[in-house]
Amino acid sequence: MKIHKIITPNFYKKFKCAGSDCLNDCCHGWSIYIDKKTHDKYIHSSDREIKNTAKESLSLTRKGKNKYSVIRFNENGKCPFFTADKLCKIHQKMGGEALSKTCANYPRTEGAWGDQLRRNMSMSCSEVARLVLFEQESMLQHEEINLIASPTKKNLSHDHRLGEKNQLIYLFAWNLVSAQSNGIEANLLALAQFIIYLQRINFDLSNRLPEVEAFCNELILALNSGQLTERSGASEQAALLKLRAIMAIFKDDINATVRNLSLRDNYILIAECLEKTDASDIAAIQAIFAEVNQQWQQLCTTSCLKEPWVMRNYFLYQIYTSYFPGKDLSLIMRQFYRMVMDYFFLKFSLSLKSLHQEINQQDVVELFADYYQYISHNALMADKLDKAIDEINGGDDLSCLLLLG
Repeated sequence: MKIHKIITPNFYKKFKCAGSDCLNDCCHGWSIYIDKKTHDKYIHSSDREIKNTAKESLSLTRKGKNKYSVIRFNENGKCPFFTADKLCKIHQKMGGEALSKTCANYPRTEGAWGDQLRRNMSMSCSEVARLVLFEQESMLQHEEINLIASPTKKNLSHDHRLGEKNQLIYLFAWNLVSAQSNGIEANLLALAQFIIYLQRINFDLSNRLPEVEAFCNELILALNSGQLTERSGASEQAALLKLRAIMAIFKDDINATVRNLSLRDNYILIAECLEKTDASDIAAIQAIFAEVNQQWQQLCTTSCLKEPWVMRNYFLYQIYTSYFPGKDLSLIMRQFYRMVMDYFFLKFSLSLKSLHQEINQQDVVELFADYYQYISHNALMADKLDKAIDEINGGDDLSCLLLLG
């Protein structure tokens, strides 16, 4: 027998659908597949409205039993089973057991990593975003132990080696992000230094674990004492990198992919801000980012973002969700780059918006949920952003640190 761990974060346990109080629509503009059993249940429903809607709005795909059909949305991009008060007609009339697998599971996900099964939830759901960011203990984890039949010795040995090393790095990263500091940027700088150290020793944790532990502890002590601070982001190089990062994120037509107005409104603010400045006027661009960065510092001391766990929970969620450092350790810095790039954009957007209005918790939740809908519910977005990073980073993934200041 083999020990199999089930990891469940606090926010997963506390989640409850907000229903009509939801800040956005979880079924707006997405591909909602219906399995064959559920498809037949709707088509032959005794409820006339469900039956007629199903016949009009379920398009056959026949991509297997789990993707037998797909819901065809109405002219407003909404699910035809959606009510005016943001509830589901199927759930109302047929009960939760009648929901398709896609609808019943969202925003829940799970994935295997080493000897673990990790339960998770997508931050594209506004209630998940609220729980993760604003519940202080949302990232505490609960562990259950199951016993399962062991695989062959060969596979067990390989899985054990892979899981042991990567999970150790995960724990080190978790501790660095969790450490008390003067600000989350300092934690990110410490994590970057730790990644560089791991690369220098070729990730040899088996033979050098005491050294690795000592180095990590030194970084944590430096964070606790305020000795680590983010690098300056005021240089010409930093300003140009920030500008390229923003343009890379919004490279596609945002109107075709964003379900709600929060991200779209921020995009308009960003476009208006940048249009006022000549792209060749580096000093003016530097001034914009300096003002926005100063505004961010103010938000982190006077707004709903002032509690230290808000951004800390966000990055712990990022580490947990991305299975940091990933299976391929050669891509660890690229994974870090993506986390920093996402943070930079969210930080820039909220700071810019706060120059026009007071920022409250709802503004933060809506932006985070919309952004993760934008980057997570498009199968091509990960590759597009990865290619964009290749175009903007000058061949140096460590340049992402310039996005912090």
